[in-house]
Amino acid sequence: MATLWLATDKLGRNFALRIMHDDFRSGSSGPKMFRRGCEVMAKLPRHPNLVGYLDHGRKKGHDYMLMEYVEGANLREMAIREDPIIGQYLAEFILHMAAAMNHVQNHGYMHLDLKPENLVISRGGTLLLCDFDTTIPIPDEPKRLGKAAGTPLYMPPEQLNGQIVDNRADIYSYGVTAYEMLTQIKPFEGDSQKEMLENQMNPKYRIRPIRQFNPTIPALLEKAIHKCMAYLPERRYFSFPHLIRDLNKSLGVRAV
Repeated sequence: MATLWLATDKLGRNFALRIMHDDFRSGSSGPKMFRRGCEVMAKLPRHPNLVGYLDHGRKKGHDYMLMEYVEGANLREMAIREDPIIGQYLAEFILHMAAAMNHVQNHGYMHLDLKPENLVISRGGTLLLCDFDTTIPIPDEPKRLGKAAGTPLYMPPEQLNGQIVDNRADIYSYGVTAYEMLTQIKPFEGDSQKEMLENQMNPKYRIRPIRQFNPTIPALLEKAIHKCMAYLPERRYFSFPHLIRDLNKSLGVRAV
């Protein structure tokens, strides 16, 4: 939807400048989604696991957003090149991701596109959530979202089926992303995306245990991540604080 530029001001400070592609300037939902993402980021208070928002607007016919510059790469890029930092900071990333999502939902929003591409890892080993174009307010009651926006392999079955959705859609996406982070594979088998989606949509499909691929993972952590990916939303965690409690317990972190 947009190109990300490295911008420098007169004082030599670096920023990330996101400019919407010309292809989306008319006749599509792109401009609305881009502006919505900007507005959401402007409303969210700062958090150590969110990319910082600075400004947004329109200049010379182009919509833009200015953000803090994070020197690093997204989680997908790092996984492809088998960056050792993932293994070194695995527990921290699992907790950082949950903290970021909890912050978003605590302020009344569902992200709806949590995936490795939208998680930036700084050189210092901090995970930051970005890209809020699909974010919407959490509804008072579960609702249908209309045309699906997001990434199918990270969407919960009820969203893919066009059924009612609530904040537990983000819990599901968290589980899929964490599973990949812990195993370096996707939770749903298949030789093609179509086959993986078919397994994802099958209520009888049994996701392979995380510890089958990584036996060093604590059993309680495995249980928590699998609970996030339950086919039925009522079998998942109700909210991120409940999940974070179990993550802290499984990783031996003392709650403050």
